[in-house]
Amino acid sequence: MKIKIISLFLLAAAITFSCKKEDAFTSGNAESLFLRQIITDKIPSSEYAYNSAKFISEEKGKFAYTVNNYNVNDQLVSTEYYVNFAILNKDPQVSETAMNQKGWVALTKANLSGTLSYEYNGQGQMMKTLYTPSTGIPQSSEFTYDENERISRQDLYWETNQLGYIEYTYDSDGNLTEENLYTISASGSAELSITSVYEFDGKQNPFKLISRLMIPGINTNNNNVIKETQTIHLNASQGGDITEVTANTYKYNTNGYPIGRNGNVEYLYQ
Repeated sequence: MKIKIISLFLLAAAITFSCKKEDAFTSGNAESLFLRQIITDKIPSSEYAYNSAKFISEEKGKFAYTVNNYNVNDQLVSTEYYVNFAILNKDPQVSETAMNQKGWVALTKANLSGTLSYEYNGQGQMMKTLYTPSTGIPQSSEFTYDENERISRQDLYWETNQLGYIEYTYDSDGNLTEENLYTISASGSAELSITSVYEFDGKQNPFKLISRLMIPGINTNNNNVIKETQTIHLNASQGGDITEVTANTYKYNTNGYPIGRNGNVEYLYQ
């Protein structure tokens, strides 16, 4: 699932596989499955570390490092995003050296780009997120739930100004099948900007087991996305709607979890 314009407050996680053709679990129990590493085009792209409750505590990448913090109830309370700003340096030698580095970005060489914090109600539902960048204006989201206690709407704010909202639709298995991003114009009217429609396999999504992030998508879906159709809505003077279709094919282990995607992404488990 690729990073989209609607992901205003989050950095998306990458996806991947296992180096074995046989079962990738440490045992036959699906609950023992934890992603260890993601390999893209034969190069490691993400690596995961876990807390004692087996939820992701750190995600390491070549250019970014993410740290998740939890409370005593295992609720995700904040996420810190660290980035190697050297890749954006105006000096081409500095940026090229950073781009060509081997291994994961080290926290000692990274800068805190921002922190995303989460607030919950007494029923454990996430009600608000606040993204505080190291420099710039804070952004926040507020959430509304449907009768099935799933997030049905996310209102997006820039300081106290509402920029828009996202509406979420699910299938009977709890997968996010459609999201519609509306932007609020200067006149106050809501205009549909982006529609994303998803289709799924019937197999297990490994991120559902290891993530406590409740925003609808890859961390909440029970199954894996096999097709995404995204439409950017433009008026006639702008050339009309633009539609992009992304298809995914997977290889699975005997427990029904993906070990490969699209022939170039591998999922390594521990």
